[in-house]
Amino acid sequence: MPSAIEWIDRNRLCLGCGFCESLCGKENVSMQIGADGFFHPNVIRRQPEKESIVLRVCPGLNVVNDIRFAKNERIWGRILSLHAGFATDAAARRKGSSGGVVSGLAIHLLDTGQVDAVLQVGGERDDYHRNSLRVSVNRDDILRCASSRYAPALVFDRILQLLETTSHRFCFIGKPCDISGLKNLLTVYPQYRSRFVVTVAILCAGMPSFRGTQAIVDQLGAVPPVSDLTYRGNGWPGYFSFIDSRQRTYRQSYNDSWGKNLNQHLHFRCKLCPEGIGIQADIAAGDAWETTDGYPDFAERDGQSLVIGRTATGVALLEAAAADGALALAPLAVEQLRMMQPYQYNRRTRAFSRKLAMWLGSGIRLNFRHLRLFSAMLMADKLLLLKDFKGTLRRVRARKTQLP
Repeated sequence: MPSAIEWIDRNRLCLGCGFCESLCGKENVSMQIGADGFFHPNVIRRQPEKESIVLRVCPGLNVVNDIRFAKNERIWGRILSLHAGFATDAAARRKGSSGGVVSGLAIHLLDTGQVDAVLQVGGERDDYHRNSLRVSVNRDDILRCASSRYAPALVFDRILQLLETTSHRFCFIGKPCDISGLKNLLTVYPQYRSRFVVTVAILCAGMPSFRGTQAIVDQLGAVPPVSDLTYRGNGWPGYFSFIDSRQRTYRQSYNDSWGKNLNQHLHFRCKLCPEGIGIQADIAAGDAWETTDGYPDFAERDGQSLVIGRTATGVALLEAAAADGALALAPLAVEQLRMMQPYQYNRRTRAFSRKLAMWLGSGIRLNFRHLRLFSAMLMADKLLLLKDFKGTLRRVRARKTQLP
């Protein structure tokens, strides 16, 4: 009989975030990279009481929105402010994946003493597999973590230990599912809520396996090991780039790296995702794509971030950063979002059908609540919705036959 943690993982719902390792202890559960290029929990010793907490906290199972929104906000969630903009710090703007607003805001929060540290994912120069949560306390730390990482990361494998051994007030930056996981954790450990001053979500189209990264390295004919690998940045949208063992530099455009390679290696759970737009965060940020004929234009240019203020806290911090000159922000109309982020629009309108297919195909009812998924589905093209439902059901049933 598998443990609760093993059950989550075997049903391809584990996002590899590391909560179970932090909650159960590394001596009992250890996160390892599997043959599929994702992190998986290795259960060494079962901890039934802790596993019951994992079932409540796991973002693969639970996305319970606590920032309620009205029916007319069913696609994009609550929006109190909406801007396009960039960090006035030139290095933050250039190194960031879009306009550097997230990095610029993080630096401003540290410089003004509004937070003591920023929790964000960073990587290692010589090993692109080592993406993990970093505690940034100054501008240099922030810039080292700037730009996207289209690969798995250990975000929460030491989160409880960090909260127990420090008294820092944090800004937390992560994917929307990371924000969900953090909020789930804080419902179980409410004593830590005051430690998080602000949460910032990065708009996300899904998490690719490390196999996706390796596929590009192989495609370009590089000789491993590789170093200085970046998925984006140093321009907008920036290039996938790295240096191989011969000190040769390689690069691939965003349209080719993400559009033709990385997104072919997405995690199964990401295909069930009810929202990649940071509905639960104080602030959500992504790309304010220029559009041509109603579609995003990926031509290289100076970066522009899409910035959504979802709570009063988020709006106040953005306004203060802009007033102090750290951010340059210009208002956007909500109607522009669908052109800038068509993938996210489609995901929101199809999420209910995918959740339903998962339930019918496996018997698993994902705890996605207060997200207006059914209402959003009514805005979808019905033929595409049916095709999406059938495809998800087929994948779920095929996988189910392989489970022990």
